[in-house]
Amino acid sequence: MQIVDNLFVMEYNIKVQLKIKQYSGRIAAMVSGGVDSMVMLHLLVNSGANVFAVHVNHGIREEASDDCAFVEQYCADNGIEFEKYCFDVPCDAKKSGRSIETEARLTRRRVIDELLSSGRADKAAVAHHKDDNAETILMHILRGSGVDGLVGMSEGGGIIRPLLNFDRDEIVRYAVSNNIPYVVDKTNFDTEYTRNFIRLQVLPLIKTRYPKAVDALNRLADNAAVTLAALDANLDSTYITERNGDVRLALAALDSPLAARYVICAAKRLMPVDVTAKQIQSVIALKDSENGKKAELANKLKAYRDYDVITFCFDKSLQSHEVPFEEGEVKFGDAIVSATLVSPIPIAGETVVAAPLPNGCVYRTRREGDRFTPYGGKSKSLKEYLIDKKVPQRQRDELVLLCKDSEVLAIVDYEISDKCKITDKTENAYLLTRKGLQ
Repeated sequence: MQIVDNLFVMEYNIKVQLKIKQYSGRIAAMVSGGVDSMVMLHLLVNSGANVFAVHVNHGIREEASDDCAFVEQYCADNGIEFEKYCFDVPCDAKKSGRSIETEARLTRRRVIDELLSSGRADKAAVAHHKDDNAETILMHILRGSGVDGLVGMSEGGGIIRPLLNFDRDEIVRYAVSNNIPYVVDKTNFDTEYTRNFIRLQVLPLIKTRYPKAVDALNRLADNAAVTLAALDANLDSTYITERNGDVRLALAALDSPLAARYVICAAKRLMPVDVTAKQIQSVIALKDSENGKKAELANKLKAYRDYDVITFCFDKSLQSHEVPFEEGEVKFGDAIVSATLVSPIPIAGETVVAAPLPNGCVYRTRREGDRFTPYGGKSKSLKEYLIDKKVPQRQRDELVLLCKDSEVLAIVDYEISDKCKITDKTENAYLLTRKGLQ
């Protein structure tokens, strides 16, 4: 038996390490301390990958800090770089209205996105395996998913899953054979959580009749992925665009035979979860609705009818803001607005205003009585201008305005006033930009 186990470990080690060697760059290994992530970390390190460990403490259990300390100590003992992030997921879930399970998943995803977008990692490795994938597919099916839900887990967007071709039993055997320590999360046995209910009660019952159910569900995922790739090849990519953190779907896409697919692809730009058939139909119905009507999707994602597009977005808590204008960057609510000195040459699609500006200019949100003189046009109320430009009602309070009293000199990322346009006499100019906080 020992010889068989050793052969198994050798074969398993070789297979996984060959797969891992396909990954280049710096890898952030997401390590909870459980058996799956500890085995993944062990294999990544042994393969010679440029890897560091990242632990996310969700603050859900009293023992969470102990798990964090365990992973940190293991990394210290084995010379592995370590980072930790701490959150109060139960508190965040109460604020968002999402389940603790969903909030924890989104929190991990935000950490991964930050690691990748900052350039500190080229890839993020997560320890999902075949059983996890089968559970996910079942959860999607039972919730009422479309074809996307059948795909389950895959690699992409900077995320790699080195263990996805192996099952839970193989991983545990590898951990035991290689004396890899790990912790056990007690919440993994709480069937109040949907995944645990599927894992501990539903899937074992299915396997009494269909022993190869996990393999069958994983094959289904592979077939679904091939089908969707063929479908997506026939989509018009110009129908889906992004602006200021929102995703826009051209209304014409909803008249296509692939309307449902367009809705799914647009929604997934913001929320990487499956969209149910009912939710898809509610979005398609917006093509015959009035401007401003909305459809509710998963995790507080909404779709609005905005003139000739459907806008996918999360509602924002709107507040009035005002800060003095100054050269350089200033914080404006949840954004950064910057004024950069540039040559006095208009730039298509950019907000470039003549300098110097009048004393007392401020950045602020709109107010009753604001006036605006469009470039080359006549003065009108700001409200009238925004209606003419078909700016949706709910987006108007999010605009960053450069103002002198009630006169709007520029709408950042939209248009400048004729009163601060560049002329032959202009010696300097400011490029105004807005970006979200990182």
